Amino acid sequence: MRLIITLLSITMFILGGCSKGENTVTEPSNSSNEEEWQEEEVKEKKNTEEEEPEDEKAASGEEVLGKLNEVVIPSNLEEFVAIQSGTMTGDIEYKEETSIWPSLNSLSGMEDDFLLHMESVTAESTETDTLLKAFIHLLGNSAYPEAIGKLANYEPSFNEPLLPEPELNDEAPNGQGTPAKALILLDASSSMLLDVNSQQKMKVAKDAVLSFGKTIGTNSDVSLYVYGHAGSQEDKDMQVSCTTIDEVYPAQAYNEKAFFEAVQGVEAKGWTPLAEAIKTAGEDSAAYEGDITLYIVSDGMETCDGNPVEEAQAFADEKEGRHVNIIGFNVDKESENQLKEVAAAGNGEYISADNADDLQNSMKYKWLPDNLDLMNKSLASPKGTFAVSFANLDLSNMESTIQNAINKETERFREAASSLREAEQITEEEEAALLTRIEEYEETMRALKEELHAKKDKEMNDELDRIDAEIEDWIKRMKKLKEENG
Repeated sequence: MRLIITLLSITMFILGGCSKGENTVTEPSNSSNEEEWQEEEVKEKKNTEEEEPEDEKAASGEEVLGKLNEVVIPSNLEEFVAIQSGTMTGDIEYKEETSIWPSLNSLSGMEDDFLLHMESVTAESTETDTLLKAFIHLLGNSAYPEAIGKLANYEPSFNEPLLPEPELNDEAPNGQGTPAKALILLDASSSMLLDVNSQQKMKVAKDAVLSFGKTIGTNSDVSLYVYGHAGSQEDKDMQVSCTTIDEVYPAQAYNEKAFFEAVQGVEAKGWTPLAEAIKTAGEDSAAYEGDITLYIVSDGMETCDGNPVEEAQAFADEKEGRHVNIIGFNVDKESENQLKEVAAAGNGEYISADNADDLQNSMKYKWLPDNLDLMNKSLASPKGTFAVSFANLDLSNMESTIQNAINKETERFREAASSLREAEQITEEEEAALLTRIEEYEETMRALKEELHAKKDKEMNDELDRIDAEIEDWIKRMKKLKEENG
C-alpha cells in the first residue's frame, strides 16, 4: 500500500510540473515579455496590411494593360469630342485643370501610384503609342469632357426678328392691338432646366423671348420680368424664391444690347411664383394709362401658394386695355388648365407650345398683330450686332479653355515620362522618343481644337446667312403685298 501511495505522489508531481511548464511557455511571465509579444503581433498585422495594397496595385497595373486596346489617340473631331478623363485625375478641380498658370508639380500625390500602374505596361512594351495610351488612360485631363463638350454643343442665341405673316396671323384676341407697353414675364423656375426634344427649356425660352422682344419692340416699349430665378427648388429656399420678382429690363424703348444682356443673365433655379409675378408687374405699371399686355412664358403652374387667377383678374380690371397672354411651354394637363384660367381671367389668350418651333410660331402667329410697322427689318439683321460679338467671345473663351487643358495635360505627360526614366522603367532613348510623341499628340489636339472652333464658327455664320435671307425674302413679300392692297 505504501508503495502504491508513493508511486501516485511521484506521478502527480510529474504531471503538475509538466502543466506548469506548458503555462510558462505559452503565457508571458512578466510585463516586459507581454509588451514584446504585443509588438510582434502589431508588426505582423502591419506587414499584412502593407502587402494587400501592393497586390491590389499590381492587379490595377494589369488592368491598365488590359484597357489599352480601348484607348483612342484622337485623330478626328468625333474622337476628340469623345475623349474622357484620366482614371487618376478625376479628383482634380476643373478650374485647376484649365488654369493658364503652370503647375509646380503636376504629378504631385500621384507619382508613386502612377509608377506602380505603369510597371506592367513598361514590362510588356515601351513602344511610344502604348505608353501614350497609358498616359491618356491614367493622366488624361479631367476637364476635357466638359470643356470640349461646351464648344461642341454650343448654339449661339441671336436677336432674330419674328416676321409676321399678315395672311396667316390670327385676329388679335379680345380686341387686342399693338400695346403701348409689352411686359414679358419669363418663368425661370427649376423645371426650366429640363430638356424638351434634346434642348434645354430655358435656352429655348430665352431664344424665343429675344426674338419676340426685338419684334414687339419695334412699336412698343418693352419690359422683362423674371421669376423663379432666386434660391433653389429646396424647401428651405421656398420663401426667397417665392418672393423674388425682378424687372431685369425696365419698361423702355427696345435697346438690343441691354435687352440681350438682360435675357442672357437669367438662370433657372427655384419655385414658380406666377401670382406674385403678375401682381408685381401690375403694381409697377399701375399709374400708366395706356394699353398694357403681359406676355407670360411658363412651363408650369403656381407652386408658391399664390392665386394667379385672382391676380390676373385684378390686373385686367384695373384699367381698360390690359390683357394677360400666356404660352404654356411643354406643360402637363393640370398646369395647362390653371394657365388657361389665368389667361381667361386676364382678358387674354392661352397658347400651348410643346417644342421650340411651337414656341416661336405661337409668338409669331398669335402674339404679333398684323399692323406692326416692320418694313425696316433690313436693319434688323443680327450681323454686326452685340449678339454676334457675344457669340464670338464665347467661342474664343471656350477654345482658350480647351487650350489651357491641353497645356496642363502635356505638362503632366512630360513629367510622367521623366518619372518613368528615373524609375528605370524606360531608357533615356525611350524617354526622348516618348517626349517627341507627346509633342505630336499635343499638336494634334491643338489642331482638332481649332478645327472644332472653325466648325462652330461656320455653323454660326450659316445661321446668320439664313436669318438674313429670310428677312430679305420677307421684305420683298411685304412690299408686294402692300402694293397689291394699295
